[in-house]
Amino acid sequence: MKKYFAKVQEAIKLFDLFEIERVPRSQNKRADALLKLASSSFAHLSKEVLVEVVKQKSIDQVQVLAIDSPATWMTPLVDFLSSGALPMNKTEARRLQLIAAKYAYAGGTLYRRSYLSPWLKCVTPEKGDYVLREVHEVLCAAHVGSRVLAKKCLLLDYYWPSVFRDAAALIQKC
Repeated sequence: MKKYFAKVQEAIKLFDLFEIERVPRSQNKRADALLKLASSSFAHLSKEVLVEVVKQKSIDQVQVLAIDSPATWMTPLVDFLSSGALPMNKTEARRLQLIAAKYAYAGGTLYRRSYLSPWLKCVTPEKGDYVLREVHEVLCAAHVGSRVLAKKCLLLDYYWPSVFRDAAALIQKC
């Protein structure tokens, strides 16, 4: 939306006079029909509905390529869940398939299934260290044991494989 707003700001500068007028929905039947069309399913429509597919975006997007994307513990899981890519080693491939049953990849984010709580968002160890420090120093501000600290991070729906080890290391430093 910010890009569209910037585009409108550029267009406004080209005009001598610019005015916005609010049109009540009762007077704008086309917008009302479009709203109903967008919020309903197409299965029950008996009339023919003309839908225009716009293939070109109104805003040019600059493509940015990652120069260095370090591999994390999530990389093999994301590769397998998104494209089905398996390692060449058969034992590693089988191990990855078994582990991947506990994970889901949606919207560019990896999630891990939890027993009693919702899906846990998988994070890198660096982000996990930040979460641990926030929970320990800011949110809880209490000196709890490492297991309790790790469980609180899991209850906040964050997961990384070394959560218990990292919590123990943080508590030892504190």
